Amino acid sequence: MSDSTHHPTLDEIQAALASLAHRVLGDSSARLDPEVRDEILCVIDELERFIPGLDAPPDLPGAEQLSAAAAAALMHGRPRIALARALRGLSHAPHHAELHYLASSACFELAAITEAVRFLAHALWVNPGHHKARREMDLLSASDDPGWWDAGEASGDDSGNERAA
Repeated sequence: MSDSTHHPTLDEIQAALASLAHRVLGDSSARLDPEVRDEILCVIDELERFIPGLDAPPDLPGAEQLSAAAAAALMHGRPRIALARALRGLSHAPHHAELHYLASSACFELAAITEAVRFLAHALWVNPGHHKARREMDLLSASDDPGWWDAGEASGDDSGNERAA
C-alpha cells in the first residue's frame, strides 16, 4: 500500500515559515487572518514529524537575533511584529524552543489562542525544561474551564483570552 500523502521536507517547512512571517506583516487587522492561522497549525503539525536535534539549524545566530527582536517587539506592545519575527526566526531554526514560546506569546496577544497553545506545546516538546513555557502551560492547565480558548474564539469575544501574568 503506497502512501500518497505528501509531507513537506524540512526545507519546505522553513520556506513556509518565512512566507508566513511575510504574510503576518502584510496584514494590518487586529486579528490574524484565518488562512494564516490554518497554515500555522499545519506547519506545526508537519514540523512535529522531525525530531529536534537531528538536523542542525541552518542559521542559529540569525534565529537568536530574531528571537531578541521578537521579545523586544512584545515588550513594546507590537505582537504582530513579534509573531512575524518569531516565524522568520523559526525559518532559520525550526526547533528553537524560545522562538516557539515567543510566537505563542504573540498569538495570545492577537487572540489566536489555539495557535498560541500549539506553539507553547511545541516549545515544551522541543525543550521540556523551558521554564517560561512550562509556567504558561501550568497556568493554562490550572484554568477552571479547559475549553475557554475555544469559546472566546468562536464568539469573537476577547474577554477571557488574556494570559495570566
